[in-house]
Formats: sequence, C-alpha cells, structure tokens
Amino acid sequence: MIHVVSLANQHFYGSQLDQMFRMRHAFYIEGHGWSGLTSRDGKETDEFDDEHAVYLMSIDPFGDVAASVRLNPTTQPTLLRKFADWSDEKLPELENVWDISRWIAAPQHRRAANPRWPSNHQRELMIGILEFCLSRGLTHLTMLAEHRLAERIASYGWPLRFLGAPRDYEGGKGTAVAAEIEVGQHVLAHTRARTGVSNRMLVEIDPNSIAPTGPTLARVSASEDLREITAAIPPAQLRALIRALSQNLAGGDRPRTIELVGAINRLLEAAGLSLEAEDSSIQATGSASKLRVGPATAAR
Repeated sequence: MIHVVSLANQHFYGSQLDQMFRMRHAFYIEGHGWSGLTSRDGKETDEFDDEHAVYLMSIDPFGDVAASVRLNPTTQPTLLRKFADWSDEKLPELENVWDISRWIAAPQHRRAANPRWPSNHQRELMIGILEFCLSRGLTHLTMLAEHRLAERIASYGWPLRFLGAPRDYEGGKGTAVAAEIEVGQHVLAHTRARTGVSNRMLVEIDPNSIAPTGPTLARVSASEDLREITAAIPPAQLRALIRALSQNLAGGDRPRTIELVGAINRLLEAAGLSLEAEDSSIQATGSASKLRVGPATAAR
C-alpha cells in the first residue's frame, strides 16, 4: 500500500520518516556525493521538507519504507523553482500542478540498469502517485530529476515533456532534466495495464476519524470473525492454504514469500492466534516451512 504522509498525520509515521530521510542521505550524499545538500545525524532534508510537503510511502509488511517520493504544491516554493534556470519555460504556480522530487527506493528495490521497475513496491508507487493526483484534482506534475529517471518514467507511457535540454551537473556527476508530466484517469488506466497493479493503492489516515482510546467495534468484530474462520479450519489445511497463497502471490520470489508469511502471522496475532514456524527457513523451492497454529502466547 502507498501511504499519504502529510503534516496532519505525520505523527503516525515517525519511524518511517526517520528511515526515509536516512535513505535519502545514503543515496544522495553518500552514494552520489551531491554537494549543497544538508544532512544532520545521517538524515538528508532541505527547505522543501516543510509544512506543505506530502510524502507518498510504499511500506512493506514489516513497516519499513520500500520506496517514497515527495510532492510540493507549486503555489509554494519548490525544488524546480529553486533551479528555475533549468527550464526554458515559465514555471507554473497553480493549485492543479505539484512538484515531485526525492524519488527514492531502498537498495533491494532498485535496479538502475534494468528498463523495468525492479519491484512491486516501485510499480505500486507509480499507481499511488497517480491516485494521489486524482484525489487532489491535479492535472500535471513538474520535476527536476535525473535524466535516466525521466526516461524510465516516460518508458511506462507517462506523458512527459522536457522543459529544457538535459544537462550535466557538478562536473559530470550526473545528467538532470526539468520536465512536466501530464496526469489523469487516462494515465492511471494505462499505467495499471502496464504494471499489472489493478487494486487501489492509496491509504490516507485521517487523524480526526481515529478514536482516541481503544479499538473500534468494527475491529473487534472483524478480529472475532477471523478467529472463528481460522478455528474452523483444521491446522493441516490451514498450513496448506497459507503455503498456496504465499506461493501463488510471490511465485519464486523467496524474500516475498517470507514477507507474506510474516504478514499473515501478524494478521492472525491480531485475532489472538499465532502462526509460528517450527523450521524458521522457507525452502528455496518456494515451499513454506511447517507452521503451527494456536493461541497467541505473547501479550499484544
């Protein structure tokens, strides 16, 4: 899922924000050696990480940030406007145009030499970006980005137009370009077809809709339903079901299979059950290890 993190709900995402800023430091400062960036305690931030910034985060089943991107309204200061000389055109200052920057992915979800996005998290982030644009009534995005990132975005069929010629920066450390991207329902439909991601990806927590104390009745009811369903399935059949689901969803991707088993484990724990592996490994063939289902022993 792609989480919308803004000033209103960022207090729910403290650890993920910390992780994202550390990823940015590792990628841009340590990896690329960009000058002029600010970093403190191993976290890269700039003046556009302000109260208007919105972060879209692809968060894995363990709560870690797999990929993220920052968006800023062009009615406020943006990264591209700071480097306006990269554009041959007047930059927009419109409510329906936002600036996108700091597209970053965890190392295991990158593959710079591959023309296709390397992981579901990257593909899902593309869908989340477009869903966010629709939710805010946006028609275009602007960006100042690495030339290869712009080319990869265009290769997925996003209507991308250069606002200036690509240029080398910092003595040849890389090549960047200013660009404009058209967004809308037609782009979302095309991207769903290209990526195979058909489900809605965007999640935006409204802090005003969350009860201040305790779980809601709906959560308790759902948890009880899950307990009843799982209790009615013989353990051997439940293990077979989990194994089949993991294999079908992850294919031969062993790390993804482990992620899925972990996610199912937490789901059952929420219902007061536990799913533990007698053998902690998952075989390279994709078959899940033996699993034990029973009452959860750890306090939640």
